[in-house]
Amino acid sequence: MPSEAKQTKKAAKQLHQMQAEQAQGARKLGRLRDKLEMRSRRFQKLEAEMAALEQQLYTAPVEGQPSPLNAKALRPALLVINSHSRGFDHLAESPENLVAVLQAHGIAAEVYVKTSGKALRTRVREAVKVGVPLVIAAGGDGTIGHVACELAGTDTVLGILPTGAMNNVAHELGIPLDLQQACALLGAGITRPIDLGWVGATDEDKGHYFLETAGVGLMIALPAGQNVKKGRWGKLPSAFRQLLALSDNPITIELDSGEVLETKVQLVTVSNAPLYAVSNLIAPEAKMDDGLLDVALYDGLSDSELAAYFLQTANGQRVANPNVRFYRARHVQIRAAQDLPVTADNVELPSRHVLDLEVAPRALTAIVGKGTGLAWPVEAVRSVPPLAGPQDKPKTELVPAPNGNGHVTAEFVPAAEAAQPEPVQMAAASEELRPA
Repeated sequence: MPSEAKQTKKAAKQLHQMQAEQAQGARKLGRLRDKLEMRSRRFQKLEAEMAALEQQLYTAPVEGQPSPLNAKALRPALLVINSHSRGFDHLAESPENLVAVLQAHGIAAEVYVKTSGKALRTRVREAVKVGVPLVIAAGGDGTIGHVACELAGTDTVLGILPTGAMNNVAHELGIPLDLQQACALLGAGITRPIDLGWVGATDEDKGHYFLETAGVGLMIALPAGQNVKKGRWGKLPSAFRQLLALSDNPITIELDSGEVLETKVQLVTVSNAPLYAVSNLIAPEAKMDDGLLDVALYDGLSDSELAAYFLQTANGQRVANPNVRFYRARHVQIRAAQDLPVTADNVELPSRHVLDLEVAPRALTAIVGKGTGLAWPVEAVRSVPPLAGPQDKPKTELVPAPNGNGHVTAEFVPAAEAAQPEPVQMAAASEELRPA
């Protein structure tokens, strides 16, 4: 009994010490949160001023008056164009027109027209090597992904002009589908650090970055998505039947938390972004700047049910299905007894029976807007593009600029609390707020 009483007293003392430590930690965390909130507000004001200044500086010149811009005032950039992307002719009309619009927003663009993925990647690497500060990808998700992966780990910023068929990345990052508004966003130059995913190297493969989604079975599911796009509904179950036919050999998934999972369906998606393929919302909670990957397992579904699920997720539709399980991790290992069909975005990789995937946090700097695929969106931009589908062209009603000099479009008017921002020393504020 005395021994039990002594142990009880010791445990109570230990609990009281832990309670005091927890209370002290909670107070400290509260102060840090208050400090972060204060700095966030100052940061938002800075970005609101940037958006407003872009509109003051880079508007179309008044007819009959020379443009105030000169070569020294323009920001140099490499403009990578996929002229075969579905919306290029409609949105941009021509490379020359695109260059002119960018110049009106303060960017001097050197044009490179994509001939192949390999040539594009080489040209982007050359631009990084000579210190080009901005590379703009004008094309669809494939072109944007190629450029983004080549900019990983560099100081060169990614800009996006969406002219593709689906424009998943643009929807996720808040890039307007209207050309003038997208160029205005580039002119403002408000950036965010963006994550990439990484498929680990093997003896046969050097490893690959991915912007949207990687995993196993996607090269079977992706053609199914193309069938959706082309209206070939009857071919969908047969595509997913190929996945279920391989279910005799289960797949084991191990997360960095130590949790071990198993699935009998040879389809596992590991996503850095919410959308994939024909705007399929396969990772509804995924954010492209949260330092995590979203893992989805598809168990207990027949071929027709699996096909129906992917059909329902098309065009950004959120679907609740108890047989689709979601997990979040920084590192994921997928193992099977047989080789697995591996895909990173739309690139088919060599098959392997062990697949390592991990997030590369803040691997890329990109100019973004108020995207729903961001944990840290740009509040200075009011436009919030839908996660999928067409985007209404924003109104360009002119309103007074914050300092009363000139006008700005309603799209880039700062938030109400920053409508009359106090003077900010731009260089000093930027230095103080720079991440460690």
